[in-house]
Amino acid sequence: MANLKKNLVYNFLLSFSQVLMPLISIPYISRVLTPEGIGKVSFIDSLSYCFVTIAEFGIVVYGIREIAKVKQNKNELHKLVLELVVLHCITSAITLIFYGITVYILWQKIQDIRLVFFSVSFLLVNAFACEWYFWGLEKFRYITIRSFISRLLGLIALFILVKAPPDYYIYYGIITTAAIINLLTNLVNVFRKIPITLQKVQWKRHLKHTLTTYFISLVYGITVWLDNVLLGIVSTAAVVGIYSMSIKMIRVGVSVFTDMFLVLYPRTTTLLYQEKDKELQQTILQSVQLVFIITIPASIGIFLMAEPLVNALLGVHFSGVSRNVQILALLPLIKTYSLFLNKQILMSHGKEKLQLYGLIIGSSVYILLMLGLSYYLHDRGACYAMIIGELIILAVGFGYVRKNFPGLQIFDTTSLLQSIFASLLFIPVIWALKTYLASPVLIVLLALLICVPVYFLVQLLVMKNKLVLQLYGSAMASLKKNIVNTQS
Repeated sequence: MANLKKNLVYNFLLSFSQVLMPLISIPYISRVLTPEGIGKVSFIDSLSYCFVTIAEFGIVVYGIREIAKVKQNKNELHKLVLELVVLHCITSAITLIFYGITVYILWQKIQDIRLVFFSVSFLLVNAFACEWYFWGLEKFRYITIRSFISRLLGLIALFILVKAPPDYYIYYGIITTAAIINLLTNLVNVFRKIPITLQKVQWKRHLKHTLTTYFISLVYGITVWLDNVLLGIVSTAAVVGIYSMSIKMIRVGVSVFTDMFLVLYPRTTTLLYQEKDKELQQTILQSVQLVFIITIPASIGIFLMAEPLVNALLGVHFSGVSRNVQILALLPLIKTYSLFLNKQILMSHGKEKLQLYGLIIGSSVYILLMLGLSYYLHDRGACYAMIIGELIILAVGFGYVRKNFPGLQIFDTTSLLQSIFASLLFIPVIWALKTYLASPVLIVLLALLICVPVYFLVQLLVMKNKLVLQLYGSAMASLKKNIVNTQS
């Protein structure tokens, strides 16, 4: 339990850096680059990650699960890592061929060889990606420090090198270079501990196990990486730029919550493997409560604060983004709850095929809506398509979990209602700030400073939310212990 708390702290710090860095970079980029330049970068970046997902072959999720199982057996661990790295290199080599064909077909949408150069460089190094190794071993301290350093270096480079609209290709170069630094650092740390040998490497034995998770990754990636590509096909680079900034603002928040549950995934797998049913049920119930406690106020806050938030972060070039942000405001709740159901429950119980069916249904509807609505409503249509597609994935996942695991408590009405009613207090606070203040930056800062403590105080003192009380008690106990240790 102590390790889990430490991992959650490290993951919080990692997520905090994921929020802080974009909060610093987005206002700068939106004012230096044009929507068209940002649209070009978003298009090639999404295209690159589509092929990263194709090359990944389901190895990431499968690798985390298998590493968590064999981490106590050194020989099995070394063998597993080598086999999965070899498999990924093979799939990446094949994928690069199809990437070249796709770039040729879509060249009219790209028209910049510099963007392709950075993209190919990233894809080549990504062939040796092994992030799953550190997630499976729960090395969240290392992941946090490494990610923070690479992001900080990228942020510094951004302010030094990107000075005018034509520098959009440098912006993309910084993005890919930061990712490459992470990949190479991982590689050095893995093979410093694991001897490289290709003897008795049986990578083929993993194919049947990774196949289902591979299809899940492919279909899951449709709403994550294919959105900018689909929008770019039926619309202009400027529209892609406006949409990409809308979804980026939302995804910054979503990633904080979803990463939190990635920490719990290997722990859930371990509890299942060790048949600790009571602890498993407790972990799942607390996860449900946590989803509602943190994502409901986030979604309501984003909806109410959309206009000042956009004005503070993006500036005049992206004034139309606020409506998109309001449409997408439910995404933190929908996406986090969906991830919890599909990954922490279905996938950890070995029900990957059920998750795949839900993703196929939701993603099929999403593609049709994306192409249709985006053609007529442009960036706003893309936002509607995203919300509807994610809602369908959530609904199907909820149904599958209820049907296959009727004994698991995957919904907590009390936490849901407590979170909604506590969040309604945001309305008068934000209305007053919008009425009496002109500065969007000041509105956002004061709203956060007032609403966040008010929300948790109401949950703690008025609603007496069980999980909030437990977390508060745990935090106070840790604080007292640290004070005693310091005094002694």
